[in-house]
Amino acid sequence: MDNRKSILVIGSSNVDLIARVSHLPIPGETVGDAEYCVAYGGKGANQAVAAARAGGHVTFVSCLGDDSYADALMASFHNVGIDVSNVRRCSNVSTGVAFIFVDDGGENCIAVAPGANALLGDQELYCVLPLVAQADVLLLQLEIPIKTVLELIEKAYSVNTKVVLNLAPAQFIPWDTLRKVDVLILNETEADMLLEHPSKGMTALERAHALCSRGIQSVILTLGIAGAAVASVGIEALVPSWPVVTVDTTGAGDTFCGAFVARWMENGGNLLEAVRFATASAALSVTKLGAQTSIPRLEDVELFIQERYKNE
Repeated sequence: MDNRKSILVIGSSNVDLIARVSHLPIPGETVGDAEYCVAYGGKGANQAVAAARAGGHVTFVSCLGDDSYADALMASFHNVGIDVSNVRRCSNVSTGVAFIFVDDGGENCIAVAPGANALLGDQELYCVLPLVAQADVLLLQLEIPIKTVLELIEKAYSVNTKVVLNLAPAQFIPWDTLRKVDVLILNETEADMLLEHPSKGMTALERAHALCSRGIQSVILTLGIAGAAVASVGIEALVPSWPVVTVDTTGAGDTFCGAFVARWMENGGNLLEAVRFATASAALSVTKLGAQTSIPRLEDVELFIQERYKNE
């Protein structure tokens, strides 16, 4: 019998078309030294894979197209043990595609053609609302229609299912809805969007505290190589990152989110310990190229943490 907590991830699936370049092109420039590869991504899919590889029991809801990319994505989900019985194949539309440039320093720029992701709406909601009630936690991002995200948060709140929302790509969510989220994960740009101009000059911890003071239960402000700022009831802390050699930052934020949820579910709700685990997972992910290809497994993260603590 599987006694793990039930994690429901609803979100996007993409195929990542990646060009590794010496530098990111400026408008009008052609960079002719690219190395090309195809990987699997999409914020929802990345976070589902990250949660599964971190030991979570994951059900994924998404929309794919009627192309060969969809076949490859489904196979990859099966390979990591994700329940994909609620992933829909949509006719006459392509699977989502992300076009990604990555430079020698690991920085990237991305353009996304959502394809079937834009169709994740009323039909899926009708089918998956019972899953929301059965799940221990619902993990959401913003690469699917915003109306769908808002309705899912309301449903989860009404049935006491915990909600973790990654506010990416940045979109404004009404404060009445944000107050129904258990954990909000966002970066500094997204925090500044919510807090507007008063956030200028504030420290990361002050930003996280300011968001909590507006009624959000727990806030995790990711800071890249600087780690994360955490604010919740009785908690205000900076969690440092783990120094590594960066190859590609694509998917690092998604790795953080999925790893956090899996750990948080299994450690009895210890927020800070889950954040420490997630920062280690994200650090490991940037040492490899690609989104899902770089997401580490539970045993790799635990070994990484043990070795780093041993050397301190």
